[in-house]
Amino acid sequence: MKRHFAFLLLLASLTATVRAQDKAPVALFEAAQCLATGKVEWVNVESVKVLQLSYLADNQKIAGSKYIYVVVYITPKRDQGKIFDIRYWDDSHQRVYSVENNATFAITPKGITFPEPPLGGAFIQNQFTNVIQQILRRRKRYELEVKSLLKPSSHIRCETNVEDLALPK
Repeated sequence: MKRHFAFLLLLASLTATVRAQDKAPVALFEAAQCLATGKVEWVNVESVKVLQLSYLADNQKIAGSKYIYVVVYITPKRDQGKIFDIRYWDDSHQRVYSVENNATFAITPKGITFPEPPLGGAFIQNQFTNVIQQILRRRKRYELEVKSLLKPSSHIRCETNVEDLALPK
């Protein structure tokens, strides 16, 4: 009986550890909120209950800003998606997220292709390809419920420098 209880305790602790690891980092969650609720429709959330995402944080800090690359998968097989280059910084009592660039991509047997290439031409396309490859190697994905992303947050502000290329809401 004691061994059975010890096994259940071990199993419960492992389950709790796995669940704790699955929680999205704050910067990813808040960036996803901007993609789902900003004044630009970066990600269509009307027909989905859960967004599948991955990310790569850029550890360089430039002029007080940090960068995060967010991938939102648009197929269940995660072979197509959108990548976003998002800059963020703290401003007074808010964290500001600014979508700096984005592209739609597909993963094919020949590699990563961009049906809708990013601004900046081949240089940015190569940068995005490298980021997507790093994200795929890490194999860490997060599932965020759309209803949690749609809750208003007064401590974040969403901006973009490329809104003329996106569809307004």
